[in-house]
Amino acid sequence: MRLLAFLILLLVPFAAGAADHGDHSEHVSDLDGFRAVHAWTRATSDDTTLVFMELENGNSATIVVNGGQSEIASSGQLVGFVLKDGAETWQDIPSMPVQPNHDLHLEPHGLALLLSGLSTPLVEGDMFVVQLNTSIGDLMLHVEVEDVRAGHHSHAGHSH
Repeated sequence: MRLLAFLILLLVPFAAGAADHGDHSEHVSDLDGFRAVHAWTRATSDDTTLVFMELENGNSATIVVNGGQSEIASSGQLVGFVLKDGAETWQDIPSMPVQPNHDLHLEPHGLALLLSGLSTPLVEGDMFVVQLNTSIGDLMLHVEVEDVRAGHHSHAGHSH
């Protein structure tokens, strides 16, 4: 009996830790084997924001990403980071293919989804929905708002 009580006391912290980790289904969106993982943006009071994520194409066909939309923005388009005359800027990209069994990372100083015409400030800890437009349909994403200085998703590095 003492051994059982000891084992229960020993296991309780692990169970509590697992419960604290929670359900991370909001970090992964899936549409027929095409996944978006860890969609995030930075806190801002501007009328634009850049959304970043990891895209994984588990299909046997190329999937094309064409942009996105959200109820909190008037438009959403793919953009790529460029240096033009020494200044950082973002260039419109009409579409981006993701090859079969390959990943595409939308990240700072790379590719991103630019949401323009934001109707509300984005506050760290908030979450909002974006529809990523693809050649196989719209993929619903839950975008987490990170710190204004964030360089990556705060949960990046754990697997789903």
